[in-house]
Amino acid sequence: MQELWQKNKKLMIQALAAMMVFLLISTYARSVRGDHEKDLVRHKRKAQELSHQLQERDGRVDVERKSRAALEERNKDLLRKLSISSTSRHRPPEDESSVSTEFKRAKDLVWNNFRERANRIGLVTPAEIPNFDERGDLSMENWTDRYRLLEVLDRFLQVCLQCGIPRIDRVVPSTRTQESFRDTNKVLVRYPIEIKLLCSPDQLSDLIVRFQVDGAFLSIEPITVVAEKSNSGRLEALLQVVGLDVEDPREEIRRGRRSSLRGIRRGN
Repeated sequence: MQELWQKNKKLMIQALAAMMVFLLISTYARSVRGDHEKDLVRHKRKAQELSHQLQERDGRVDVERKSRAALEERNKDLLRKLSISSTSRHRPPEDESSVSTEFKRAKDLVWNNFRERANRIGLVTPAEIPNFDERGDLSMENWTDRYRLLEVLDRFLQVCLQCGIPRIDRVVPSTRTQESFRDTNKVLVRYPIEIKLLCSPDQLSDLIVRFQVDGAFLSIEPITVVAEKSNSGRLEALLQVVGLDVEDPREEIRRGRRSSLRGIRRGN
């Protein structure tokens, strides 16, 4: 045994040393792996917690998104009911260079069609075509206002024909006005036209009801209603016919509106 040890001492020492190194490395490796596994478990747990939190947040965001979408859809539906622009048949052309010509064509078509039908039923019409103040320096924004007013006029004249109104004395388009909401991003816009006509009390009542049936964006606001001087039982009514819209706010030129209103009232 002693002889075997002496012959193989060097090899056995090397083998023992290698075994000790292996054991040390193995122990260290197990320790490192154990720590690593603990880290993995900890990170996995944190990842699961985070995933759960994100899922809960996604749910809330999704609910908020759906609620917001539903609210926006309701707002759009309300705007469609309140805004003349959403259902207007008269719109400015895409080519801005032709807007003046196209507006005159649309206005003549509306008025001539009305007068032709009015003549058939004996409705007396004004001698002059309504003046929309179609100046050459108007911006596209101004032309859009005039198209809105034309829409209001067209719808009102059609209702006058349906109600059998006997006489319309004067039609004076006025100027766009706006009223603020609490939400300063939008304003309630009014497109008024003042009209003087002769009718019976029943016809006036029918006119007000019929005009507002087609859309909530239209209204009639009586200014003055008096009995006809000849005591015929009919009424002379000065009405403000209004189209409503919801738009972005902008500067108004009120002087033109005041001038128009003064001119109308001087003619009463």
